[in-house]
Amino acid sequence: MQLAHRIRFVPNSPTLAITAKALKMKSEGRDIISLSIGEPDFPTPAHIIEAAKVALDNGATKYTPAAGIPELRQAVADEISANYGLDKITSDHVIISSGAKHSLYNAMMAIINPGDEVIIPAPYWVSYPVIATLASGIPVFIPTSLEERFILTPEKLRAAITRRTKLVILNNPSNPTGTVYNRKELKALLDVILDFPNIMILEDAIYRKLIYGNAKFTSIASFSEEARKRTIIIDGVSKAYAMTGWRIGFSIARRQVTKAMAHIQSHTTSNPAAVSQMASLAALTGIQQPVDDMVGQFVSRRNYMLKHLSRLENFEFHHPRGAFYVLPRISNLLGKITPTGDLLKTDVDLANYFLDQSGVALVPGTSFGAPSHIRLSYALNNDRIEDALNRIAEAVIQLREPGV
Repeated sequence: MQLAHRIRFVPNSPTLAITAKALKMKSEGRDIISLSIGEPDFPTPAHIIEAAKVALDNGATKYTPAAGIPELRQAVADEISANYGLDKITSDHVIISSGAKHSLYNAMMAIINPGDEVIIPAPYWVSYPVIATLASGIPVFIPTSLEERFILTPEKLRAAITRRTKLVILNNPSNPTGTVYNRKELKALLDVILDFPNIMILEDAIYRKLIYGNAKFTSIASFSEEARKRTIIIDGVSKAYAMTGWRIGFSIARRQVTKAMAHIQSHTTSNPAAVSQMASLAALTGIQQPVDDMVGQFVSRRNYMLKHLSRLENFEFHHPRGAFYVLPRISNLLGKITPTGDLLKTDVDLANYFLDQSGVALVPGTSFGAPSHIRLSYALNNDRIEDALNRIAEAVIQLREPGV
């Protein structure tokens, strides 16, 4: 049989290949340390789990409204209004979906027409271009560099805009870079976008509660009423509350867009799991100390990883201020020869080398539109971080120059 043409636009993932290889090695008894983790390693807070148990006892096992239960939609509206600096947000602007990725899919399916261009700053989260393409859009990548702290500049943004530009994606804080935009940087981008009345903004803020030091989260939607109307906010409980497996994300947009997204959801997945919605209600309205405690742990881990990374030759990096990733540039290691005589041509080769030689799994930057980089997660304890980086250091020492 012939599959649908759209499947051709879903690329094979080098990340999944390395993950599968790491799992196989682990099943064979090899001690594998994963620096590829994309979720907090903390348990879901106890009061959230207890709320889910109570909800199940009370019958939270049936269908709910497709856009989510009213109490959770209102809680999201209240939380976003308070923490994003927005007013006029009501439950009518909110849809509860099966994870933030689902929210992103609903958004792009609702606003992208065939041939519309979607601007995606690189490095980017792996699913952005795939979802844009599945929605019949055309991804337009704007590279950013380590020297720019992976910040998209207004000059680059304006140069990339054409008459077909429909959407600009902004991931703040960023996966994979850990970059956090400040108010001045966001305002400069917004000023460019507002010059073009048909361009929308997709703001993915799933990591917004995981910010460190003196960095602060600012929503691009908070600058003006026009900015709010142009922005679709994507958020959820997965990262901040260690609830990745509960699969609850949410979106906030103008009513016209929200209605379209809800219509799509009603014919694809219907509602998210009822018990997960009740757990998420407890997360948003309950005590927030577990979030603060988790952020404190991530600060310690980030500092610990950066301290050890700074001792490694040929690893260039900026200090991430959000999420739980570092994206070092490793171009100086490419072109070297492994102890078995293999040439390291790409970051994918290097990731496989570290896995084979050191038992450390990490993600090649190519997956994120950042060749010659690797992504390291610090969502694991300091002892394992130190062990992993020591193993990497030993593997680097064993590399040699060609002809030596």
